[in-house]
Amino acid sequence: TSLCQMFRAIWAISFAIADGQLPSNAKAGYVIRRILRRAVRYGYTFLNFTEPFLYKLVDVLVKQMGEQYPEIKQQQALIEKIVKEEEQSFLRTLSNGIMKFEKYVSQRQDKIIDGDFAFELFDTYGFPIELTVELANELGLKVDEVGFLEKYKEHQEKSRTASNGQFK
Repeated sequence: TSLCQMFRAIWAISFAIADGQLPSNAKAGYVIRRILRRAVRYGYTFLNFTEPFLYKLVDVLVKQMGEQYPEIKQQQALIEKIVKEEEQSFLRTLSNGIMKFEKYVSQRQDKIIDGDFAFELFDTYGFPIELTVELANELGLKVDEVGFLEKYKEHQEKSRTASNGQFK
């Protein structure tokens, strides 16, 4: 079942990349990135995969579907390269963020993850807020998402003010 979910993830990611959509921080690219990161996180947390692994499933997909969908066969090397790079990057983010999260949780008794801490994970370590919420939910905790958003907006405003002053 978990392998099926990972195979579905690599199927969606591979076809999207073959169609020209790359993982990114915006729109459809963000959806692809989230699918990939969710699969990487599952493998890391529940299957103890600490090295890239999803990109290896591209070959299985191509062997099974390459005749019917020649575009994935033609772009196999590109798809594998992009998936592997995304995995490597996110595995670093994941391991750092999970360590920080677990340390934070172990030192506190309350049932709410502070918005400032959630923002620190996001801003300093690149740890997505969705993942902080997911980890908290798994432990029966909540994240102060309002506090997170306040810090996020404050950060955006500081950045905007700094860049306005710099480019006037």
